[in-house]
Amino acid sequence: MYYNYDEDSIGCAENKRMISKKYGTSKKGFTLAEALITLVIIGVIAALTIPSILINTEQNEYRSALKKALSILNQVIELNIALEGYGPIETVDMTSPDDEDSLYNFFRKRMNVLSTSESFDLGGTANYTFFTVDGMRYEFPTTINIQGGTFATNNGHCGTPDEPSEDMSGTEREAPCVIIVDVNGQRKPNPQKDSSKGYKVPAATSKSKILDVYPIIITDKSAFPYGVVGQRAAFQEK
Repeated sequence: MYYNYDEDSIGCAENKRMISKKYGTSKKGFTLAEALITLVIIGVIAALTIPSILINTEQNEYRSALKKALSILNQVIELNIALEGYGPIETVDMTSPDDEDSLYNFFRKRMNVLSTSESFDLGGTANYTFFTVDGMRYEFPTTINIQGGTFATNNGHCGTPDEPSEDMSGTEREAPCVIIVDVNGQRKPNPQKDSSKGYKVPAATSKSKILDVYPIIITDKSAFPYGVVGQRAAFQEK
């Protein structure tokens, strides 16, 4: 009787026997302790990184929303100058906010307004306010209570600091007006005003994080943020 042997099969089997003798054939997995340690390490890394990621994401959202609000405000100013022949320097005092030529109505009539309020109160001062369809809130104080700057007393006749401009009556105006923009409307954090009911504006050396509420300076021809935090948010990339 003759037997046919497959030489390749014999060689393979011999190799397997040699490997089995040298390294063993048993397979080991992770122990429970090793798995738990791995999960703890992952949890620690997540706890350290996720809050930072969320804060950065939130800061970027506020920054983008502020830039959008400034763009809209400046477009309204430019459009009104082009179509009507005058800018915020011709607005009347906010002591008469219902006047068609008040600062409040100057912007309200050219923006996508969802709702309005004549007594919006965030910390003690009733401001004329409107909410736009993109979820932002625009407050128009009847009197200015912003620390650290000189503004038009009754928040009207908005001029350019250090560059006096004349309104239609020939009167020079250089004190700007101020409005408050909350870039995410009623959603938090909505920082409260200070004890004097005035909005806090960080000092020039402030390291404060970017929030959702900004004082905005309105001059005879432009709008820009007041305070180092708002300016950093609007004009710096990061």
